[in-house]
Order: sequence, then structure tokens, then C-alpha cells
Amino acid sequence: MRKRNTLSVFWIIILLCGISFSPLSQAEDFRIIYIIHGDGNYLFHNEEGNAINAAERILEQAQFVGANIRRGEVFIFYQKPAENFLLFFPKDDGEFHYYKNGKKISVESYPGKDAKDYEIEAGLIRKYSESTTKEMKNILLYYGHEIFQQNSPGYHSSYPEKEFGINIFANGVEKLINSFSTTEEQFDLIVLSTCRNGNRETINALSSLTDYLIASPGDIHLSHLNSESLINLNQQEQIDDYDLAKEFAKFAYQELKEITSTEISISLYDIKKVSGISDCEADTGITEFYRSPEFGRRD
Repeated sequence: MRKRNTLSVFWIIILLCGISFSPLSQAEDFRIIYIIHGDGNYLFHNEEGNAINAAERILEQAQFVGANIRRGEVFIFYQKPAENFLLFFPKDDGEFHYYKNGKKISVESYPGKDAKDYEIEAGLIRKYSESTTKEMKNILLYYGHEIFQQNSPGYHSSYPEKEFGINIFANGVEKLINSFSTTEEQFDLIVLSTCRNGNRETINALSSLTDYLIASPGDIHLSHLNSESLINLNQQEQIDDYDLAKEFAKFAYQELKEITSTEISISLYDIKKVSGISDCEADTGITEFYRSPEFGRRD
């Protein structure tokens, strides 16, 4: 009897060895990069008259997302207003947070005055980015004022002489891509939570850097595109780039409807389809989320 049981176990092992098991999950990890421009006038007052810093609120949301992305890594760059120590010594005005699989790994500061085209940010990504050959969803989110169409001074309150514009931004985005440990050539999605950057100049500047772009042709004011949908999207087994971008834009639109009465205009651009079209208002390759204005702001 014991010999028969031994033979049975032997044949079971042989059969199991011939079976090819697929991985339990084919879901892609996310690589999410936040750039939050806090060096400007981002204050507003709620109905109780309390002053609220919109940039700090976005930072808190980014940290919440970082702590809840279970597959992948989150880089947060917060550009703060410049301050001096003992009146004369400049303090670092860049703040960096790095999360991996929901765990905060590092918090560092860096100088923003001499930072050019996101070189420092790219260096920090290169320092911490996961070394892997597997596919990743690469997502860049930029929060700030409207990015100038022409490189011009005046964007940064602490450094009014420092130039910024869509071409400088695009050069910086390319540096971020080159900092990845993988061989990615572009982002899957870029989100611009800014006013009036849903235009031809922005599309042309970013056409080789992303598959999809979310931007507003109108004003967002000090409201912002909520990014918490990335948490649920990260938990899905599989999602293609368009559905990822569409769900993000849809969620952000619904959240804005809850807190504002002003016009909402969010556009999702399929870069491959719209980059060859002369008129950005053409329907091909553009998914729009729009609500006409009411009055005031609810918050």
C-alpha cells in the first residue's frame, strides 16, 4: 500500500512539472511623476474666509496617492517659494518625496534657483528609479499656472528673471524620460493641470514625448485635476493607455463639478491622431469633458 502511494505521488509530480503556470497578475506597474509648481500665487479663501494654499493641497493629495499605489513608484517634486535662513542664507526650495509600492522611501530637499530644465529632478529619478525590464505605465502630472507659449520671464515669483515656457518644459520632460532605468522613449500620459494649455503649441511641443495629453483649453483657476483615480486604476489587472487617460479625465471632471460652479473644460488628446491636424477643435482624436459656467465657487 505504501509503495502504491509513493508511485502515485511520483506521477502527480511528473504531471505537474509538465504544466506551464502563468503569472497570477499581468498588471503593469505605474511610474508616476508629480511636478507641483508652488512658487506663485496659489492662495484662495473658502466660504469661511480661511486662506488655503492650493499647491499645498495638491501636495497632500500626491502624497496620499503615493502611499496607496501598491504596484510601482511615485516621484513628487514640490517647488516652493524661496526662503532665507537668518535673512541671508537661501534655504532649499525644492522638496522631493519618493514612494515605492506604497511605502515612503525618501524625503529630500534640493535647490530650485539653479535648477534648469528639470536636470535636478531627472537626477533624483535616475537615483531611485526601479531597475527593471518590464513594461510600466509612465505618467507625468504637472500642476501650476498656464505654461507660456513662448519662453519668457515672470513665471516663478521667487525668480522673476528666470525664463519658462512650453519649449523649456518640453526639454525638461525629455530629460525626465532619459532618466528612466527602462528604455522608454515617451510617457503614456501627461496631465497638465493648468489654464489654457489645451492648444496647438502645447501639442506640437509634446508630440514626441507622450501618447496622450490631458489639458484644459480654458481656465481651471485654483481648482485642480484630482489624481486620486490613479489608485483604483493601478489595481486593475489590465488597462490600455486610452482607457487610463479617459478614466482619469472623467474622474477629475466629476470632482470639479462637485466643488465649482465655473466653466469646466477638459480635453483628452490622442497625440498620434491630433498632431497632424491643423485645427485643434477638430473632433478626431479629442475627447472633451465640458460644463458651461454657473456662478461662483463651491468649496
